[in-house]
Amino acid sequence: MTLHDPMATADDLWRRLVEHQPAVAAALALKVRELPADWAARSLGVARPEAALVLPSSGPEHRVEVEPYDTDWESCPACAETHDVECRYHQGFVAGHGSLHKPLLDAVALDPEVAVRTVLQQLADDDEEMQG
Repeated sequence: MTLHDPMATADDLWRRLVEHQPAVAAALALKVRELPADWAARSLGVARPEAALVLPSSGPEHRVEVEPYDTDWESCPACAETHDVECRYHQGFVAGHGSLHKPLLDAVALDPEVAVRTVLQQLADDDEEMQG
């Protein structure tokens, strides 16, 4: 089952693509012109393209984010577009932030007196050992 209206999503995606990435929109339009008449049957397994509008997604649905990301969560159009906590950019940011700070939190959990500088120096030393 589709979680959104495919036609409305296509209209929204096209509008955003033309606005933010006009060269990609032009390339996509040229690609669509080159499709053979039976593309829907070949690519989607349906006789008419309209029949594909009700096909389910093959995995979890993610909206295509074409707008530039904004580093501020509150004004990020991609975050607003996902109707979720955060867009893929900010999900990656949170994951990276967690990976960076986990050793610091672990060190503090083991020894509340440990200095951040000491932990960061140890991480830098470990990185140098792994690279060299």
